[in-house]
Amino acid sequence: MKIIPFLQSALLPAAFCLALSIDGSAAVKEQTANFPSRVEAALKRKDLDGALRALDAWIEKEPENPAALLWRGRLRADRGAYDRALEDLNAAIQLTPKNAEALAVRGYIHQKKMEFDAALADFDAALRLDPQEELALYCRGLLHGERADFVASLGDLDAVLEINARNSAALQARGRVHLLRQELDAALSDFNESLSIDANDAASLMGRGETYYAQGEYEKSAGDETSAIKLLPNDVRPRIQRAFAWAAMKDDDKAMQDFDSALKIEPDNGAAHFGRAELFRMGKKWKESIADYTAILVTNPEEPRALTGRAIAHYGAGEMEKALGDYATLAEHHPQDAEGINDWAWLLATGTTDSLRDGKKAVELACRACDLTEWKNAGYLDTLAAAYAEKGDFESALKWEEAAMAAAETEPEDMRNELQSRVALYKEKKPYREEPK
Repeated sequence: MKIIPFLQSALLPAAFCLALSIDGSAAVKEQTANFPSRVEAALKRKDLDGALRALDAWIEKEPENPAALLWRGRLRADRGAYDRALEDLNAAIQLTPKNAEALAVRGYIHQKKMEFDAALADFDAALRLDPQEELALYCRGLLHGERADFVASLGDLDAVLEINARNSAALQARGRVHLLRQELDAALSDFNESLSIDANDAASLMGRGETYYAQGEYEKSAGDETSAIKLLPNDVRPRIQRAFAWAAMKDDDKAMQDFDSALKIEPDNGAAHFGRAELFRMGKKWKESIADYTAILVTNPEEPRALTGRAIAHYGAGEMEKALGDYATLAEHHPQDAEGINDWAWLLATGTTDSLRDGKKAVELACRACDLTEWKNAGYLDTLAAAYAEKGDFESALKWEEAAMAAAETEPEDMRNELQSRVALYKEKKPYREEPK
């Protein structure tokens, strides 16, 4: 499993901040106090408070200066003061309604406030005024990515990089889109290019680590995530991704340590709970596994992987009724989840608790799972056969077990042998029972 964080960065790259105009369309007047220089100097030494104080003084002297309002709005947004930032941007745009840069920054603020339609309207307006407005293209590319419109996202990010080939933020974002599209070579190329510009770019290190993971290069993945952890010691994402890499390398102790440390930083992190739950489940530590799955379901009661995992853990712990309850919830909220429906049917057909088996219901569910997979999945056909056997219809059980064997022609030998053993069982008119594993 890989962790895919949101495309949108917490803040705009510093280059965008320093690139904001203080002349041209903003019509800055000569100032004896030289406010623009004071703001720039403060930003270059990363003194955001000093920059804001200089802007406050500038706006107090010139309350209708659109450049100063634009700049202060941008810096307020960096502080997370989005409502106050919008006040500045609205005032700047009222003074200069055809200012593409101001529209782009206001769109960014709307984007951070999760007001995506308003953000998109501002980006579109900015780009109608200036098709090469880099910030609008970049942010709109992120927004399209958030909405899973990856073609549009790539188009905008490609345009950014045509304007500025060394825009590392755009390279990192484009790499992430390629990763989400499973275009792994393209993703790796973008992350490498971004890291050639800034070897300490944590976002690109994390992205490259995720790409290596997707390629099966687990040791390289862990290496990049380790570098990212050093840069972002309080960010749980690289710790969790490294944990999955350790788990893929069968180093469960290191994986568990990373999941534990991530949950100390962020106790409600669903990905960390899920990863740790899976490790506990594989180690047959049912109680601990159930606790982690439950922690996910407290905040997201319909999460399909947690419902499935907890159902399996309940069954492993001998709590068949609870397992059936989780499968029922899964099927209710995810009616197209063929695997979950099949597993529910299998339990109803083969479970060892007599009072909880239900052959009729198992046949109904197994037919639904087979229908969802066009009657081609050998495992689901096997479940249907077991359901008919539980119902006492051994003629149908044999028919569907033979269909399962035909569908399993290219499956591993041990699976085919298992199916064959059930053919013999049904010929003896005996249903199949499976003890919890």
